[in-house]
Amino acid sequence: MTNLNVTLSRRGLFKTIPIAAAVPSAASMFITGAAKAQEAEETGFTICDNCNQMPMCGIKFQKQGNTIVSVGNWKEHQQKLLCNKALATLQRLYNPNRLLYPMKRTNPKGSDDPGFVRCSWEEALGMIAANLKAIREKYGPESVLFFCGDPKEPRPAVMRLARHFGSWHYATESSVACRKGSMLAEELTFGVEYSGGGCGLKTKSYLVIATNGAWSKPHGWLNGVRAAKKRGVKIVVVDVRRTKTAELADVHLQPRQGTDAALAAGVCRVLFEEGLYNKEFCDKWVHGVEEYRNYCKQFTPEKTEELTGVPANLVVEAAHIYAQGPGSFALTSQSLSHSTNGVNNTRAWLCVPVILGYVDIPGGALFGVGPEGYICHDNGLTKEFVDYKWFQSHKKDRLDKDFVPVWNYTQVQFNPNKLPEWVKEGKLKAFCGFGFNVMIWPQPDVYAEAIKNMDFAFATDYFYRDISHKNLDLILPAAMNYERYAPFATFGNKVAVRKPVKPLGEAKEDWWIAFQIGALVADPKDFFDGDPVKACDSVLQKWGTTYAEAQKNLPNMTVVKAQKQEPLKYEKGLLRHDGQPGFETPSGKIELVSEITKKFNLGTYPEYQQPMQPTAQYPLKVINGTRAPYITHSKVRSDSPYSLEIEPMSTIDINPKDAAARGIKEGDKIVLKNQNGECHGKARVSIIVPPGLVGMQYGWRGNQNSQVLIPRTFDKLSGYAPYFETCVEITKEA
Repeated sequence: MTNLNVTLSRRGLFKTIPIAAAVPSAASMFITGAAKAQEAEETGFTICDNCNQMPMCGIKFQKQGNTIVSVGNWKEHQQKLLCNKALATLQRLYNPNRLLYPMKRTNPKGSDDPGFVRCSWEEALGMIAANLKAIREKYGPESVLFFCGDPKEPRPAVMRLARHFGSWHYATESSVACRKGSMLAEELTFGVEYSGGGCGLKTKSYLVIATNGAWSKPHGWLNGVRAAKKRGVKIVVVDVRRTKTAELADVHLQPRQGTDAALAAGVCRVLFEEGLYNKEFCDKWVHGVEEYRNYCKQFTPEKTEELTGVPANLVVEAAHIYAQGPGSFALTSQSLSHSTNGVNNTRAWLCVPVILGYVDIPGGALFGVGPEGYICHDNGLTKEFVDYKWFQSHKKDRLDKDFVPVWNYTQVQFNPNKLPEWVKEGKLKAFCGFGFNVMIWPQPDVYAEAIKNMDFAFATDYFYRDISHKNLDLILPAAMNYERYAPFATFGNKVAVRKPVKPLGEAKEDWWIAFQIGALVADPKDFFDGDPVKACDSVLQKWGTTYAEAQKNLPNMTVVKAQKQEPLKYEKGLLRHDGQPGFETPSGKIELVSEITKKFNLGTYPEYQQPMQPTAQYPLKVINGTRAPYITHSKVRSDSPYSLEIEPMSTIDINPKDAAARGIKEGDKIVLKNQNGECHGKARVSIIVPPGLVGMQYGWRGNQNSQVLIPRTFDKLSGYAPYFETCVEITKEA
């Protein structure tokens, strides 16, 4: 199968793209103009999967027959303001390069041309079942790795498949390098997921920690922060870059990349030493206060400035402003945890609202609530549906137990970052990928080679992608967000279901694919007759509704049984499994000193660790994974030509001083190089990055692939690579 990646212009698919996107010309491949004119318009509803928000934003669309002719805001949905990434999903749907049929390889692995040819679903599913059963029989079920990449929608179905197949090696892109690193810090501190929230009417101060929500969150977030600022809320932003969000700050703290644990300790020292912290709250609800306070004493404002580059007066001013609470906070989903000391950098910033007592209070960030068993980060289903207890009981058997013992102890998702080693040792024999992208890893060729060396590998996807797919045995066509029923989205006590169109070609929902495989390799009764709606109903019925009932309520969302949102849940026993007051941590309190990291001799409080340092040869530090308002990482690099037209190649932010020193001007082609590799891009000369720092997105293919720069050096707690810490030199392209 050759020539699968065709360069398209926006005009090749869209005549126009206003707020309601126009009909893509590629749609004429599926329905004639005359037939379209005879069809009455109908309304459908779906959920956007083009960035990593959880829950996701709602899309209302109009269709004629089975062809979608426009998309727009679903005004009754909780997240109703669409960005250009959501609008681009329609163009992606009708991209003529879509994978629409199962494909099997005919040439040996490693061949320049895999020789993919079309096959039937019956043949494809039969191949998968036969290989997985043979490998299970010979090597055990744990030798099969089940992996969910992006979009995250297949997660519950694939996790259920892994469980009933018998493999505890279930991984996701989040267990490679995404939100789970920050979530690990939250769980070590609070015992549950807790990444902050927005600004309520009682909020007086707001701490934004290493997130540019203006570009990376739904539109409503930035509007809320702007409204809060007008009400007089004081805003402190911690970010190495001068972002759109940082420009709203009363105080912008710009630390050197990777020094956040020192800066947070410096802020905490001011709060401790000046008596601004909430001693009553700390005495009752916080574990390890004195130990961490003693550690912070060394981080005087002057010492903090020396380590982080943040002026001493701003360290003090930020502490004073944020102490004028009640305060809320917004924690990064990713960036802090993408360094060699990432989890501790994240834990350190969580200490700031903790010692002020800004935990689940009116005016502060409240712990999330939802229906019984709801797990947002695993895409809206329940612990019972995916059988968390079974995965928890097998943590001790997982291959990552020695690699990242704290991760292994706390997370049900397997950390697959030592995949090349485990394949070489013969411990992993098969790969089952759903939305799989090898470029999420550092040194992606090493991981591509590991997958090639497995006995069997397949993946589902929307498109054929060379580096990820060329050495697979099968590629299966996945239905897109407009063509899926599952999963639904959950917002507190409300759910949003879909009213989709039929998939194009022979594409199928990932849930259907996972359930069909499950019925062939395990007990069919565990897979709902292969029906994604029946699977959703197994959850919705326990919450007091059904998919059909929720569809009847459209365009309104459906109210379900759920825990009431209220403050101070820890006082009422609402955060612990035993119903006792406190937190789901070993001490029963918020832990500044973690009893879990202590258990594995991996420290206690969140210590500062000197990050990778620039050298004369490689003097610039890279942030690899920044966001842009029109793109999310690798998702629409070639799938949505409209987005590609906005940014046709990798654009790299470089400070004017660094650019001038290298004779680089705006738009110049440049090369980033270090001891690990090199990548190419186009210079954007901008003060968004300070001198000595370079900002770039990952996910570009070919010689623009920045992941080749990243070493396979891992945080001892999360196992994440230093995507935001690696150093390079930049030169103009010859």
